[in-house]
Amino acid sequence: MIRLIAIDMDGTILSPDHSISTKNKQAILAAQSNGIEVVIATGRSFSEAFGPVSDEGLNLSYICLNGAEVRDEFGELLAATHIAKNDINEITSILDAHTIDYQLFIDTLIYTKSIKDQIDTFIQLAEAANQIPPVDKIRQEVMERVEKGFIVQLDSFDKLINQRGNEIYKVFGTSYNRQQLDNARNALQLLPGLAISSSGAGNLEITNHNAQKGIAVEQYANSKGIAMENVMVIGDSYNDLSMMVRAGHAVAMGNAPAAIKAACTEITTTNEYDGVGLAIEAILQQQV
Repeated sequence: MIRLIAIDMDGTILSPDHSISTKNKQAILAAQSNGIEVVIATGRSFSEAFGPVSDEGLNLSYICLNGAEVRDEFGELLAATHIAKNDINEITSILDAHTIDYQLFIDTLIYTKSIKDQIDTFIQLAEAANQIPPVDKIRQEVMERVEKGFIVQLDSFDKLINQRGNEIYKVFGTSYNRQQLDNARNALQLLPGLAISSSGAGNLEITNHNAQKGIAVEQYANSKGIAMENVMVIGDSYNDLSMMVRAGHAVAMGNAPAAIKAACTEITTTNEYDGVGLAIEAILQQQV
């Protein structure tokens, strides 16, 4: 009996144009009306995640930044797990040595040295799913976040790290050079206390070892008195793997890599064709 559903965003609940389809929305509302709790589990910051969900009038809780932050449906912070300040300089030194561009996530803000990198990040996510990225819409979304102050461009991160190094949730590295990414990943994995994942072939997501989607989903379920065997998760990438191996029912999107599909109990259609909605409808049919 499924009592909690955790859903990834990019490549999963979001269509290629970064919207939530009517079918996906209706399925979530149907799940909620049948007493099933639904939570977003994303690598995005809260400010990036809240917009597309609230635009559809959905009231959901949020596991953000791969589990580094948990917020309720009102946006109130429930839990926070930061990277140890001592690790930040080592992380950035490794990324700099391998010419990896990166962004720092603090609270609801994203700090970047290039707005273009932010735009390229979402383009890469779409390309990794073998889809045509809606470049104009992505650019518009990013620039709106810049105007609202959620994305801050800095020439250097030195002062920020010195002043707020103990508040960093996630370091997000991007590169089109796969060899450089692999070399950086190998070096980062030698640092204890970190979780190294990715949401696409062109990025690295670095968080505290305790900040992983699977850990956060399990803690959230426990807080609601729900056993993991009664949890369903839906995702498409490697940063979803930690929750897929813990949940009683794991669903891979049709656009997920083969390794992610192999880790799941079910495969649905792609995010272009309402994969989330269909997976939820199938569960509701069984239970209702």
